[in-house]
Amino acid sequence: METRIMERGATSNQSQLNWLKELDNNHYVILVFRLILAGFFLLSSCGKLVDIERYSVDAVYNFGILPMALARPFGLVMPFIELLCGLGLLLGVLTRLAALGISMMSLSFFIAKAIVWSQGRSINCGCFGAVVDTLASVTIFMDLPVMFMALMVMFAVPQVRHWAAVGKILSQAWKNRLHLIW
Repeated sequence: METRIMERGATSNQSQLNWLKELDNNHYVILVFRLILAGFFLLSSCGKLVDIERYSVDAVYNFGILPMALARPFGLVMPFIELLCGLGLLLGVLTRLAALGISMMSLSFFIAKAIVWSQGRSINCGCFGAVVDTLASVTIFMDLPVMFMALMVMFAVPQVRHWAAVGKILSQAWKNRLHLIW
């Protein structure tokens, strides 16, 4: 009896892993994930670059998590990192590095919003800058799916990750040199 239960559990786990592998090897799914992430992060960076002090630096200050000496540099650099990651995924260039950057940002945004939310504060997170006002208590629910999509792109095989991408024109020698981040 115990053996059957263990076999069913192993079969269930195996079918879940197979489903995830099939999803990660699907050209269309990875392309859609790349485009969704690129759209989010390009919109976010452009909304902040309109007035970087107001929409990025002040948003970081409002969270009150980073020390003042780090908050300003972080707020100044963040829109440019978002822009580069979004462009990387849109064009299919350095997709693994861009997806890693997005997953790390999503994780840090989730942690920061969770801290603010646990303190009972309701603040504008500044996620999309001048485009739309968003509350941290609402956008916290976007961070984990964004991180999931970014991780799926990051771990997809190169043929799937670079399907329908400008990055396909890079020579094989360069692809081999940059295989960890390409």
